[in-house]
Amino acid sequence: MLFWTALFMLSVALQYGAAMVPQKALALTGAVFTSNFDGTGIDLNIYDSKDAVYLTGGPCQGGSHLADGDYYFEITSPNGVLLSNDSIGDRFITVDGGFIVSTSSHVTHDVACTSDPGITVKLMPYDDTPNPGGEYKLTVATASSVEECNGFDADSTDPIFEICNQADQKSDNYKVGPNGDLRIVKEVDGGEVSGDFDFHVDCGDAGEFDVTVTFPDPGFVVIPDLPEDAQGTVTETGMPSPPANFEWGPVTISGSPATIVGDATVTVTATNHLIRQTGDLTIIKEVTGGPEGFEGSFDVHVDCGADGVFDRTIDFPDPGEVTIDDIPAGAECTVTETGVPADPDGFEWGDPDISGSPATIEANATVTVSITNPLEELPPPDVPTLTIDKSNDSPGVSGVAEGDTVHFTLDYDLTNGPVDKGVIEDVLPDGLTYVEDSATDSDEFVFISYTSATRTLRWEALQVTKDGTVEYDATVDDGAAGNAQPLINTATIDSEDTGPDSDTSQVFVAPPPEAETAPPTDVAGSSEPASPAGSLLLVLLALAGIVLAVVFVAPTPASIRRRFDR
Repeated sequence: MLFWTALFMLSVALQYGAAMVPQKALALTGAVFTSNFDGTGIDLNIYDSKDAVYLTGGPCQGGSHLADGDYYFEITSPNGVLLSNDSIGDRFITVDGGFIVSTSSHVTHDVACTSDPGITVKLMPYDDTPNPGGEYKLTVATASSVEECNGFDADSTDPIFEICNQADQKSDNYKVGPNGDLRIVKEVDGGEVSGDFDFHVDCGDAGEFDVTVTFPDPGFVVIPDLPEDAQGTVTETGMPSPPANFEWGPVTISGSPATIVGDATVTVTATNHLIRQTGDLTIIKEVTGGPEGFEGSFDVHVDCGADGVFDRTIDFPDPGEVTIDDIPAGAECTVTETGVPADPDGFEWGDPDISGSPATIEANATVTVSITNPLEELPPPDVPTLTIDKSNDSPGVSGVAEGDTVHFTLDYDLTNGPVDKGVIEDVLPDGLTYVEDSATDSDEFVFISYTSATRTLRWEALQVTKDGTVEYDATVDDGAAGNAQPLINTATIDSEDTGPDSDTSQVFVAPPPEAETAPPTDVAGSSEPASPAGSLLLVLLALAGIVLAVVFVAPTPASIRRRFDR
């Protein structure tokens, strides 16, 4: 009886004790495992990088697996500081058949050791642990127990919801070896450019990355958290268009492949070289006019500023041009002519006509400047001329009187001299007589003679080199007024090298005044003048007689008769 009583009391005590165990102490069935990306490595404990750590439902071959169902997971430091930085709803997984079969959003990879459906789930993203040993803690809890935590919010990221202590959970700690960063720096030489440069980085098992560097600001990009000792090979896959008149040369990449150093940054520098493109300048020579078969050399100067200065010679007509190669594209080149051949006989050079200067050099092309030189024919040699201008000091049409003296001036002009054996002759008309010794000389003409028979004055010069004047006087003869007027005087100048040239001057001679005669008398035969008083008396007597006759003959007006009748 005592035995059965004791057995009953033990059973009751065990049942009561079981009922009093708190819910949070209930353990998950199975175990929590970290793995590599395909699940072939379980609980590796130390991983190269945070990016290399995955969650699996259990080992490929045997062992404890998570029971089928839904779970949440999170990453913390060993002392419980939350490091996962996305919402807990993004860290939802489903286990079926001992393997994870789905997740809400994290990166996954197929499990390599089974043909059954199964995946591993990457634990990233999460922050670096503050633990100096690089240790992290993975916690997995049943979904139903997490959702019973106070204030559960699957989508909250501010703050991020944490798995509470009451949740049905298990944990597994792991370490991540020291990580390092890879910094890609962009440099450009040879010119100025801005834009995006694309790179591909192959770090083997640590991953592959495609990144872009915006140049010049900031001019670099950093790939963080690469595992220590990883090898990063950097290649450039794209670049902006080069500026005008430039092209890209081969890129120079220094520091690649780069070995990642824990807790440090290694640098790869990619330098792009801008190469100035070039073009050619051809200068063409043309000559107009001139003798047939003309040949000669012309010198030209080309000033392209900072891009170069050039001096060249063009042989004409073969080849008739010159080309300057490899001038930097975009250069502004001014062409001038600095030398021409000697003038051909009978011709002289006119001003050159330069077309196309200044010329802008074009990449991979030839620009042309033309220089045309005109040859202008010279006029025939200058022919000398000797002319004469004759004048006198007579008053014109009012005339001079017989016996007056007239002064004559002979001005002569020479062009394109000198000339030899000059002669001046002046022939006086009838009515004028040369005044002896009145003829003057010039610097070169000397008075030779006056020939009365021909009425001719003559001057001679061995050579005439300049303009000059000779003069003389002539008197007006008695009776000259009776000659045809005006008296015309002709002078002629001539030389061995010129033809004769003549000029005339005119002299008017006024007629002499007529003799004075007495006026006629009033009475014929009387030589005495009439008396003014007697003539006046005769006029008065005649007037009185006329009045009396009118009175007696004309009828008397009635008014007057009545007066007399009284």
